[in-house]
Amino acid sequence: MKPLPQRRRPASTRPTKKRSLQSYEGLLDGLPIGVILVSPDGDISAMNAEGARLCGGVAAAPIGASFPELWERLTGLSAGATKALLQGVHREKQPRQPAQVSIRQGRGPAIPVEWTCQPVSFDQHTGVSISLHDTSREQELTHDRNRLASIADESPYPILELDGQASLIYANPVMSALLTRFGYGPDGFPHVVPQGLPDLVRRCLDSNAPIQEIASRLPDACYAWVFCPVKTDRHVRGYAVDLTEAQRAKEALHASAEELIAQNLRLDRALQEAQAATKIKAAFLATVSHELRTPMNGVIGMTNLLLDTTLAPEQRSYAETIRQCGEALLQLINDVLECSKIEAGKLELESIDFNLRTTVEDVLKSFAERAEAKGLELTCLIHAAVPTGLRGDPGRLRQVLTNLLGNAIKFTEHGDVTLQVYLEEETEGDALLRFDVTDSGIGISEDTQRKLFQPFVQADSSMSRRYGGTGLGLSISKQLIELMGGQIGVKSAPERGSTFWCTARFPKQSSSVLAILPLADLQGHRVLIVDDNESNRLILHHLVSGWGMQDVLAEDAASALARIEDAAQRGTPFDCAIVDIVMPGKDGLQLAAELQRLPSAATLRIVVMTSLLQRGHAERARKVGAKGYLTKPVRHDELRDCLRTVLGMAPASAETPQADEAVPRLVTRHTLAELSTRRRVLVVEDNSVNQKLAVRMLEKLGYRPDLVENGQEALTALDAGGYDAVLMDCQMPIMDGFEATAAIRRQEAAGKRYSSAGHLPIIAVTANAMQGDRERCLASGMDAYLAKPIKLEDLRVTLARWIQSPASAESDKNAVQSAGPLSEGRAIFDPSQMLQNIGGDQDLLLQLVDLFLERQADMMSQIRQALSLGDAVTVERAAHTLKGTAGNLCAPEVVLAAGRLEAVGRLGTLHDAPAVYAHLEMEMLRLLRVLEEYRGRSGGLAQAAA
Repeated sequence: MKPLPQRRRPASTRPTKKRSLQSYEGLLDGLPIGVILVSPDGDISAMNAEGARLCGGVAAAPIGASFPELWERLTGLSAGATKALLQGVHREKQPRQPAQVSIRQGRGPAIPVEWTCQPVSFDQHTGVSISLHDTSREQELTHDRNRLASIADESPYPILELDGQASLIYANPVMSALLTRFGYGPDGFPHVVPQGLPDLVRRCLDSNAPIQEIASRLPDACYAWVFCPVKTDRHVRGYAVDLTEAQRAKEALHASAEELIAQNLRLDRALQEAQAATKIKAAFLATVSHELRTPMNGVIGMTNLLLDTTLAPEQRSYAETIRQCGEALLQLINDVLECSKIEAGKLELESIDFNLRTTVEDVLKSFAERAEAKGLELTCLIHAAVPTGLRGDPGRLRQVLTNLLGNAIKFTEHGDVTLQVYLEEETEGDALLRFDVTDSGIGISEDTQRKLFQPFVQADSSMSRRYGGTGLGLSISKQLIELMGGQIGVKSAPERGSTFWCTARFPKQSSSVLAILPLADLQGHRVLIVDDNESNRLILHHLVSGWGMQDVLAEDAASALARIEDAAQRGTPFDCAIVDIVMPGKDGLQLAAELQRLPSAATLRIVVMTSLLQRGHAERARKVGAKGYLTKPVRHDELRDCLRTVLGMAPASAETPQADEAVPRLVTRHTLAELSTRRRVLVVEDNSVNQKLAVRMLEKLGYRPDLVENGQEALTALDAGGYDAVLMDCQMPIMDGFEATAAIRRQEAAGKRYSSAGHLPIIAVTANAMQGDRERCLASGMDAYLAKPIKLEDLRVTLARWIQSPASAESDKNAVQSAGPLSEGRAIFDPSQMLQNIGGDQDLLLQLVDLFLERQADMMSQIRQALSLGDAVTVERAAHTLKGTAGNLCAPEVVLAAGRLEAVGRLGTLHDAPAVYAHLEMEMLRLLRVLEEYRGRSGGLAQAAA
């Protein structure tokens, strides 16, 4: 409280003990209402804290200020009226309570206030006490109470409240209407509430928890009730939901369900009767078909025997007619029997592992003769993304493809027939494949397409007379494809050819290989494809580009010659050319002969292909300089092996005449089959120098080497099969040799056979020659251990221990004397030891030196980059690679320095790396000088020898 200033009385007039305003300050400040003391004239003498708050603070209402003026500012009431009011209270000594006012302080909300004026006398002073009561909270409570009451009143659901004896205390309007509508029972409780209401109320109060889903059913209504306890006054509130319509719908649905069950029972009985009749019909048909096959096999078999005897031309013609008619009838019987099996539900698909590429190419091969007889181009392409290791029924897939290809060839008089396989969808466990058979035949009208896959349907009645057939093949194919989880369809137009397509879903084998994989030895080689048929060019393009080759296409001989001349002028000549023999204008053999006389094609190796097998073609191809001769449709592996052979990557067999013989041998599918009998060894190595060394050594020993760059690629290559042993580098990116070996052994333990012997020999090849390295390799599942640098004799002995050794394919006639000691001595580079290691092949030694000089900058750059990034793992791997490469070159100082850096990376102590790397760099500079000097001297010796 702010006390009024008082004049001091003389001591004789002061009362002995009086209370001052200050003594009431704490009391008044604690009041919840505002109190303001004013003089009879309206001047403020004192106020408590709540009064100051309502008046806008002490600053707004200082002691001595005029209350009427302040009140006028706060409420808008006239100051004169307020002053008259205060004077009247003081004069009449009677309190007054004016109407409620609203106080506004600045921009805030208005404060509702009730105020009262009453006279006061204090310490011989009189005045007026003004009480201010803030009613904001009371109004909020009143509003909330009214809102809550309106919720219950306006609710569309019945609400009631009961006391502990289940007596009705409150009912909202909806509940009141129900009470009026349904009334009360003899027990005095409403009909609309559940029975046993007193017991429900008691249980609800005792459990102190809601009781839900209590239903009350009336003849024409149904309600669900929830009863909740009101803890404060031991009451219970009930809430109801009208389920009348829902109950009616439920009863109607139940009646419909009963009717549907009865109808389904009638349909089941009818279906069983129909199935029984169908099975009887199918069984009869199967029996008749089987009985027909037996004599037909006798007719056809005896006719074939008759044709093997000596017959007159007329007799042979009659017998041939009998055979053809018998085979046509047998095909009809087979189709009918197949349909009967499918209809009888007796056809089950096998689930076995198979190779998709082999299956498709076998089907294509069976039609090669028929296509050739009609002069048709028969081609096939399995796209690169298609997995080939699948599980399913290859026989049924072959049956569908045979039908589609057979129809395509039957209804095509000229042009080509192409089979392509695409990957539609793929998950971790299976693949959805699409097969397209496209022809340039007579086409099919849109009306016929809609009924084409029904039994006994052909394009029109004349088709059966002209081309033969029953029209069952497509119907059977449709049902087989649907059993494989796919669909079948056709896109066609009259005289524009047709594309029959089908899809099928197959589970993938655990290690499924893609149809076309990059090949390290074919990578980057340039090939020219010459074929007048666009489909052939497209398929060959997909194949060779998938293997990593760079291809250029030409549609005839003239454009091929132009492309060869252009490539020679740009300094990028072609390594080989794939040429179709049968082309309009200048054919393939004529083009090959012209290329023999063309200086820009002096080193070009030519592979010719033909779909027309004519006597003397192969010999003519050899005479005009072709290195390879293949027949269409060419198999992927035949073309791949032919290109590798003519490019010098696969050595000829021991019987193959050498290049200096008078009659060089032509590479055909038969010579490729001979080459395939030689032992195959998979080389797993990421370093290019080591790759070339290992491949050349294996070729010298008479093996067929294939090359991959890491363990993951090795697993993929092994899934294709056919390898007798593996040379496995231990440290490689992506997947190292230890991980790859573990994966191979796990697969073998699960029953997989990578080689015919069952156990696949894996020979570790590593630059680590420390104690314990051999034991680690053998413990991981490898069979043998070779430390770099690899010696030819060690490799020969090791391979001979695990697989049968072939005859050596090359002699050591290229071996020459070493160039002699070098200026810095054999401590830096020992060519004599290296020459001994590689079997005395001086040409190979020079190639390896050239390759090392070409690649060493990249290897050192990789080490520097890993050091700058603080990547210890890459430092270890890169140093290990350099160590192995230098070991093969017999460069011991670089091997030692690289080995130290490898140890730094393995231990993760990169703070020691700068000094170790500086030493390695110094030794590398010394080695490079020595190698350059050796290369110069050896080159001079080679020229002198020439």
